[in-house]
Amino acid sequence: MKKLSTTDMTQIALSTAMLSLSAFIAIPIGPVPVTLQVFFFLIIPALLGPYKGTIALSLYVLLGLLGLPVFAGGSGGFQSILSPSFGYLLGQVILAPLVGYIGTKKKGASMIHLTSYMVAVIMLLYVVGMSYQYWVMNTVLSTPISFQAIVAGNVFVFLPLDILKASTAAIIYNRIHVLIAA
Repeated sequence: MKKLSTTDMTQIALSTAMLSLSAFIAIPIGPVPVTLQVFFFLIIPALLGPYKGTIALSLYVLLGLLGLPVFAGGSGGFQSILSPSFGYLLGQVILAPLVGYIGTKKKGASMIHLTSYMVAVIMLLYVVGMSYQYWVMNTVLSTPISFQAIVAGNVFVFLPLDILKASTAAIIYNRIHVLIAA
């Protein structure tokens, strides 16, 4: 395991705090609210790299599960595992190393390529999130819903916004790397 410097721990803590704040502004649309979390899920590991980015996202989920009100709408606690939207949080932790790898290896990539990579990661996030949502709603909450209805509800409502978030994350990522290089 890699030893973290004070700078590393500060970056992780600030990133976790930004991710926590991004969840407070939530627009409730069905069982999964609209927040800025997807934007920060993309930008944090891309900037920090796979290791520190995954730690920041894992710390965020851990703080929420411990009861701090950091999840969407100010929720938190272990019962959040039973929320239909929790699969997206799990997916973010699982996919953070991939986003960090993209950020590390694709420096200087064109905006189209970087945005395409980020949209592809969002699609993987949807697979994890929607599968978890289907399981929770049908098994745990006894609310029968077809997988097609979940896909339609998530993709048609959230994908256009998430593509915009991915494009914005790619722009900001590239701008920050231009500033660092200068």
